[in-house]
Amino acid sequence: MKVFEQDKLLPLQPATKAITKAELIELLQVRGELQQELFRRARLVRKNNGLDNVLVRGVIEISNFCQKNCDYCAMRAVNQDLDRYRMSAEEILAIAAEIRKANISIAFLQSGQDRQCDSTIAEVIPEIKKMGLHVLLCLGERPKEVYDQFAELGADSYILKFETSDPKAYQNIAHTSLSRRLECLTWLREAGYQIGTGNIVGLLSQTLDTLAEDILLAQKIRPDFISASPFIPNGNTPLENLPYGDLNLTLNTLAIYRILLPTARIPTVSALEKIQKGGQLMGFNAGANIMTINFTPPRRRDLYTIYSDKRFVVSLDHAITTIRDAGLKMRLLNSEELVVSH
Repeated sequence: MKVFEQDKLLPLQPATKAITKAELIELLQVRGELQQELFRRARLVRKNNGLDNVLVRGVIEISNFCQKNCDYCAMRAVNQDLDRYRMSAEEILAIAAEIRKANISIAFLQSGQDRQCDSTIAEVIPEIKKMGLHVLLCLGERPKEVYDQFAELGADSYILKFETSDPKAYQNIAHTSLSRRLECLTWLREAGYQIGTGNIVGLLSQTLDTLAEDILLAQKIRPDFISASPFIPNGNTPLENLPYGDLNLTLNTLAIYRILLPTARIPTVSALEKIQKGGQLMGFNAGANIMTINFTPPRRRDLYTIYSDKRFVVSLDHAITTIRDAGLKMRLLNSEELVVSH
């Protein structure tokens, strides 16, 4: 294969020129032995950059209210069939204490784009930091001054996915502008956060060309975290009858991210497991090195319909088994690493 023959993707060997869109499209389509070679190189990049110890995050889904109306998400503002909730500061801190007790080092606060949570978030960030935890936020678009406030209070990192690099497609699906999304990422970087972003594989109107553009945009942003998530059709949304995003395209995107952004932290997302049993193990085998465990109480979790009302929920036991099967180690709060075993 042309790209492999030119050794453009050999670990730790910089290419003499930037990878082209045509080469990315070629890589996205590899299957069989060539796909396994792509994954092998991605794993070698991960190993050579000291990233084989899996970083585990504990997520708390603090609110399912959202100001936006993204066509793929059942938490969209116009969905009146969803019971809404917001967690109190006390509830969030109690769950953060459970994350700390599990020796997980990152409390991951996630919600819909809900400005009414801002005062609660401002209250809990310093308290979570006192527990010795890192604070990761995924709260959508906010004014610059809010990002600055959360950073000053101690928030360490923030995830804001661009979803698609196609401005027209983003506008049609999210009903807001991609430029605003990217501006928020700039503000987050300026505020001192480690930033995460990523795309959805299989969105309406996506082509191999636009998927390659997603990768080029991620390479331009150079985030600290990057994810490739397969599209999951969701009930009570305009896109509920679309098929799942393609698993192989998602895994190839993940592997390419690992090679082009060698020091980035890359999750193997729960949506991979939703599509196929063992999907998150496949993510590790394609170069991922992060896993998120869900600590949201079931009565709240069932209402957080970000992917679907029957999403796959990652437990600690599932994470331990998957990391073990990948031949990797888990990084915990009170130790450098844990050899995963039962």
